Amino acid sequence: MPPAPAEVLTGDLGGLPLVDHHCHSLLATWPAAGGSPPGWRRCFTEARRPVSLARDVPGLLGYRHFLTAMAARLGLGPGETGQLEARVLARRDQLAAADPDSWLRGLLDDAGTTALLVDTGFGGPEMLPAAELGRAAARPARPVARVESIVEELLRDGAGRGRLDGFVDRVQARLHAAVDGGAVALKSAAAYRAGLALPDHTDGDRRRAFQALGADQAGRFDDPVLGPYALRLAATVAAARGVPLQVHTGFGDEDLHLPAADPSLLRPLFRDLRTEDCTVVLLHCHPFVDRAAYLAGIYPQVYLDLSLTIPLAEPAAARLLADALALCPTGKLLAASDGHSYPEMHWWGATVWRRALGEVLGAEVRAGQLDQPAATAVARDVLGATATRLYRL
Repeated sequence: MPPAPAEVLTGDLGGLPLVDHHCHSLLATWPAAGGSPPGWRRCFTEARRPVSLARDVPGLLGYRHFLTAMAARLGLGPGETGQLEARVLARRDQLAAADPDSWLRGLLDDAGTTALLVDTGFGGPEMLPAAELGRAAARPARPVARVESIVEELLRDGAGRGRLDGFVDRVQARLHAAVDGGAVALKSAAAYRAGLALPDHTDGDRRRAFQALGADQAGRFDDPVLGPYALRLAATVAAARGVPLQVHTGFGDEDLHLPAADPSLLRPLFRDLRTEDCTVVLLHCHPFVDRAAYLAGIYPQVYLDLSLTIPLAEPAAARLLADALALCPTGKLLAASDGHSYPEMHWWGATVWRRALGEVLGAEVRAGQLDQPAATAVARDVLGATATRLYRL
């Protein structure tokens, strides 16, 4: 007989540690989130036009849910969205300014976050270095090296001159150096750039593309020939060093061409003998969650993450998580906040993950499909145990 609701998993899966395996650092100015519009509105949309931030974000149910949850944490009562936002920001900024480290640590403690794996290629010099974030947060903050950022830095240093072979050697050396320096994974944002298709270009194609590289590639590396080649190089290095390669898939910045971010386009990478030993973590995935889960179910080296999907599509988080678990083995799904800029985003992403996972697994327990110990074991894997093993933490 299925257990009574009171016996089902607690709604937030409290007590189970969460490894935030995909997130970003904080703005150096993060203790002040206020402004007009507030800075953290941009964390709830990939749009960047002022009208979107001013008009559209307040109309998102997920943003209202976030404000309500933050108000409850601050001990504030409910109110209209505009009024509630102002009250939340005023009280939050007061507390954060008075003792930034205490506010940051309190949020992460409340979220049950025990470690942060930080994509260091996001946000530029305005962001805190991973080591500084770790000191402020009082927990491990391990770097994840972004492939495209490494290529751009090399191009700014003049590596675009000379021969392609020399450039390739320098890229591979920098990727190895990143792992030697403590990076627990590599990460590619190719989906934002040339897309995830992996055409079978010839050596001649690559040499010609290299000779034609413009100065703009040092600021945004999106060459349609060399971009996919850099992704393959990264997979080769990741396989050799035994670290995962995170690959952005699905929705993202407003200039992303969504069909080119379909994770199923990566199939040649999974089947190539040179890269099939590379552990690949598919990030975000929406609206291709079913396809990504399918890939995780048939390729042993493929894992699944819904990080950006969970906070941005928060009202549908439990449904999307259930869709993923319909095809993805439970031991291959990882939780993450994709938080950036402000610590409330790391808190909110983790909070929504716990609620959604508790709802999905609680339904399984109530239906008699999982018993309580099995559901708790699944939750422990998704929230942190799988990431701890995968990234060798």
